[in-house]
Amino acid sequence: MKSITKLLSSTIIFACASVQAEPVMNLITINTNDPAGYSAWAKGSAKALVKANNAMAMGLCSPTSGAQEMGDHYLWTFFDSQAMVWANDPMNPGVAAEVAKMDVDREVRMWDNWRIVRAAEVSEKGYYYNLHVKTDNPGGYMAALDNLYSEMQERGHNVSMQVFMGDTGETAGLLMVSLGSSDRAAMGRMMDARAEGWFQKAVSNLDGKREIVHGFSLVCETYAVADM
Repeated sequence: MKSITKLLSSTIIFACASVQAEPVMNLITINTNDPAGYSAWAKGSAKALVKANNAMAMGLCSPTSGAQEMGDHYLWTFFDSQAMVWANDPMNPGVAAEVAKMDVDREVRMWDNWRIVRAAEVSEKGYYYNLHVKTDNPGGYMAALDNLYSEMQERGHNVSMQVFMGDTGETAGLLMVSLGSSDRAAMGRMMDARAEGWFQKAVSNLDGKREIVHGFSLVCETYAVADM
């Protein structure tokens, strides 16, 4: 999957350029006492599931801190548009055949769609810090995020920023900001930078624009990408 970053970023750009196309992430929160077994199943079935769902890519994220419930994991799927999500039967025969192969006890806790408001390149494996944010001023909040991200880049913090907006369930209307890197150390340096004056000044522009609901760190892997 050496071309994954170029493939996903170009696919998302194409979708955004299409008439009213809006990329979407479908996110299934599962809970299991056998994460290795679930990961093995997801990795083995991802290619078939991406094809069956007409999806762009699929992978798995596992919290390293801040999990809502111990044992939670997140199976994510990217689609290039809302039209593709709504036209898709989430339990079509191809999906059902792969789910039938699962030999792992797991509970599906949530199954939600998130609009991809800001896309970023996706690596085969990355380390992420995510925030669920509530805001009555999404435009102002996004502008403040743009400023913060520019400051980070100017100071050599080469991390990605993705932003999602919840469409369903208890996360509807929430924003999820995701900072990530394929380099653990780069993420650590970025987190350390929050104590520096320039970061605090940039974050002050967010005052009154948002309420932090939940924060968590994750390790994420991409298991399959659609053939182009």
